[in-house]
Amino acid sequence: MTGKRKGKASDRQGDVTQLPSGRWRWRVRVTYPDGTTARPSGTVNTKREGHEAIARALQEAGEGKRPASRTLTVGEMVTEYMRSKRATWADRTAWNNEALYTRHIAPHLAPLKAAGVDARRLREYFELLSVARPGEEGTIRPPLGYSGQRQVHVLLHGAYAHAIADGLLRDNPAQYARPLSPSKGGAVKEAKVKHFEPEDLARFVTVALGDRFALPLAFLAYTGLRIGEALALTWGDVRRDDTGAPYVSVSKTRSEFEGKYYAGGPKTSAGVRRVYLSGDALGIVEDMRARVAVEARGIKYQGAGVEDTAPVFPSVDGRPMRQDSLRAVMRRTCEAAGVPVLSPHALRHSTGTFLISRGEDPVSVAAMLGHAQVSTTLNIYAHALPGKLRGLGYELSDLRGRGQGRAAPAGLEAPTVPDGGLLEVEGGTGEGKTRAGVSPVRRGAVRKGGPRRKA
Repeated sequence: MTGKRKGKASDRQGDVTQLPSGRWRWRVRVTYPDGTTARPSGTVNTKREGHEAIARALQEAGEGKRPASRTLTVGEMVTEYMRSKRATWADRTAWNNEALYTRHIAPHLAPLKAAGVDARRLREYFELLSVARPGEEGTIRPPLGYSGQRQVHVLLHGAYAHAIADGLLRDNPAQYARPLSPSKGGAVKEAKVKHFEPEDLARFVTVALGDRFALPLAFLAYTGLRIGEALALTWGDVRRDDTGAPYVSVSKTRSEFEGKYYAGGPKTSAGVRRVYLSGDALGIVEDMRARVAVEARGIKYQGAGVEDTAPVFPSVDGRPMRQDSLRAVMRRTCEAAGVPVLSPHALRHSTGTFLISRGEDPVSVAAMLGHAQVSTTLNIYAHALPGKLRGLGYELSDLRGRGQGRAAPAGLEAPTVPDGGLLEVEGGTGEGKTRAGVSPVRRGAVRKGGPRRKA
């Protein structure tokens, strides 16, 4: 039951009515360019604001802008955006965005009204992603890194922009709320690159070479490929150049999410590359060829054997090998080798770390790993550089020894250093003694630029 109206101001374009609370309610009937009509309304603090709201509603209606939807949820908004973009997105992009929505957006934002999420709420959401939080079936989901948060932000920003273009929303809070980078004091710290030490990597590869299902993992260690790139290799990708050197042509990747498989190009354009094979890596390929040729004779084999279009690393029945199965093999192999249990991607990091620590050219390492920029390689594997820097220090320490026997330039003869290792300044006391090669400023001496000022 409403209270008695205290005042009313109306005209042919709408009316403004004062409510018992003292606020003013405005409403107006508008017509859109397509002929449809609507009656937007709202409450404001003053009558002037009510008339301004009516004028704004009429102007927006003339431009075809509809009022924000009060029922659209974030989940519906993002789902519709991904559906509309599915035809233009690459398979890898679609899979990645579906995974981001399922794992990070749906549990926290999906039931919220899209129009009610402001920039402050999004900032709180990104702070939540920066810490460990409950996951599915009682598990603990680790913090999402800064790069992952940026991908979530891009997806939300695009979904809001799409809803605004459809006239469902007015504001895009993702335009004003972004993940805070670690360099600017953000709570998110990029995880340290996980890799095997050379001794552990050697033990792991030794065990993997004796297991048919672990051969793809040993191949990752020798080539630095991503797991999706290795599983997408076919026998037609194993080639030799004009000199007879063997290599694999990396031009595609294979991903999976919730039982669905996605095939597409590599992560970046630089991912299309040749990766030359060492003798051990070529031995793994030949071993797989011999094993697959025998397995293809089985009655239940569903693959194409060793034809050019068949995968190099299939399962025993010829179907493509699943990444989750390979991760289980990774755990089993790590435990058998007595090394830390890491993910298959750690083998790629181990390869990059080993090559950089050995002093290989970063440009060549970046080309082998498929990095678009050398700076990416150096940023990821900077932890492998301290040993090289120490070596440079030892090299520089030998400069003095290399200069022995050369005559000093005129006027730069080295001073005579007493046995005590200190220089005796003429006329000075204990305060006038200093390390060899460093001359103190004598008392009363005129300094360049004028006398020293008192503090």
